[in-house]
Amino acid sequence: MATFRKRSGSWQALVFDTKAAAEAWAKVTEAELVRGVFVSRKEAENTTLSEALDRYEREVSSTKKGHRREKTRISIWKITLWQNGF
Repeated sequence: MATFRKRSGSWQALVFDTKAAAEAWAKVTEAELVRGVFVSRKEAENTTLSEALDRYEREVSSTKKGHRREKTRISIWKITLWQNGF
């Protein structure tokens, strides 16, 4: 789990518990880059569930036979998320 500390007026996130864990992550990531199989997760990490539901409704659900029913279900999920603070 990440820890945070204030450093020189800015915040710094410490993600790895040990140097060995950081080196292992770097080794795997570099190997993926060399093999050309690295997939950036930045977009996924910056997308909210509500945004993903909107995109699903627009790009996938709209092409399906039961689009109206699915649109209603998505709306209910989004209301429930909003009510629970997500």
